[in-house]
Amino acid sequence: MLEKGKAKRASVMGQPFVDRAFAGDPEAFGADFQRFMTEYAWGAVWGRGNLTDRERHMITIGILAALGRTGELSGHLRATANTGVSERDLSDVLHQVAIYAGVPAALGAFNLAKQVYAEREEGRGE
Repeated sequence: MLEKGKAKRASVMGQPFVDRAFAGDPEAFGADFQRFMTEYAWGAVWGRGNLTDRERHMITIGILAALGRTGELSGHLRATANTGVSERDLSDVLHQVAIYAGVPAALGAFNLAKQVYAEREEGRGE
């Protein structure tokens, strides 16, 4: 399941992201969590099938925005280039967040997305 998870995680987040996650001592603090998360979140859940990566990514972004998890959200916003989530898709997702989770959560996510898109245009995004 680990290799399946690594492959799925790389297809969504990019190989450099996965390489950084697994760099260093495999016995270091937190390394076991990377393995756990990759096996279950990426291998078992993202690898389930039925939903496309694009659909699953929009759900993930909506949840992260609703919960205000900006650290994780910024990485997933960068990864939209890998899953086909368009700016219009993202806008629709964040409008849903505004209605069901609150305008402040959506506004924060919109502002973060603007920053990520600007970095991408400048060539600074992953």
